[in-house]
Amino acid sequence: MRQSDYLKEFETYLLLEKGLSENTTTNYLRDLRQFLSYINKDVQAINEHDVEQYLSYLNEHYASSSITRKLVTLRQFFLYLTRNHLVSHNIMDNIDMPRSHEHLPRIISLETITQVLQAIDFTSPEGKRDYLMILLCLTSGVRVSELVHLTTNDFNFKAKRIRVIGKGNKERLIPLDDKTSEMLEDFIRHDRHKLDKLDSTLIFLNHSGKMVSRENFYNILQKYAHKAGIKEHFSPHTLRHTFATTLLDGEADLRSIQELLGHSDIATTTIYTHVANEKIVEDYKRFFHRNKEEG
Repeated sequence: MRQSDYLKEFETYLLLEKGLSENTTTNYLRDLRQFLSYINKDVQAINEHDVEQYLSYLNEHYASSSITRKLVTLRQFFLYLTRNHLVSHNIMDNIDMPRSHEHLPRIISLETITQVLQAIDFTSPEGKRDYLMILLCLTSGVRVSELVHLTTNDFNFKAKRIRVIGKGNKERLIPLDDKTSEMLEDFIRHDRHKLDKLDSTLIFLNHSGKMVSRENFYNILQKYAHKAGIKEHFSPHTLRHTFATTLLDGEADLRSIQELLGHSDIATTTIYTHVANEKIVEDYKRFFHRNKEEG
């Protein structure tokens, strides 16, 4: 098979099977073409030594963030080749990702989050609002600054997704699981108007009918954590970190996670590879299973 054929089939795989955007797919292919051009060998003849040589070249010419991005591309390409039996083994298995010098993000078990949610009085509009704000951070990974600015126009009932305006005024669409989508729709239709005293389009309003500020939400989270007897300190951003780590443990594509989180550089996303663990995945499954049974 010619290199052009590998590239074409990989592109089809990314677009149709992985469901990645055209922009993300283009980035993959650009990095892959650079690698294949540098190695200049048949794909099936490429070995670990070739990748290490390429890595040495990258270390001399590129910043660590760019190197990380390019290695992510190679991981995905050789994973694709292995799964489709186009090569005998994945040569990237023994190639380490560059270590990030950033502080590792703090994460929290979903069992703890469940205790916090169970401490909320779900019979009042304020309680439903608080529950949904925490749930959305956990299941969509939105930043708290994005969460508090969500409007009713940003939620697509039929498509079950929210539109978020992130850093740099960049727009992204985030899919919601069925349970979160149903609860959000129910809140907007039946409870939100009880808090809307100023004819606002914001989804989450305080007792005065104004936007729930970032500080307000932080205090809300701490209040329920204290009520649930949770001594471990965590913030709204901890929920975002937990969302990202859970997806990664579930073998989600790193570039897809980058898009969901709204990271401009994939190097920011790869830090989660250092904190992922299987226990969080199991907690996540138990949490949503319990949610569906109670709903």
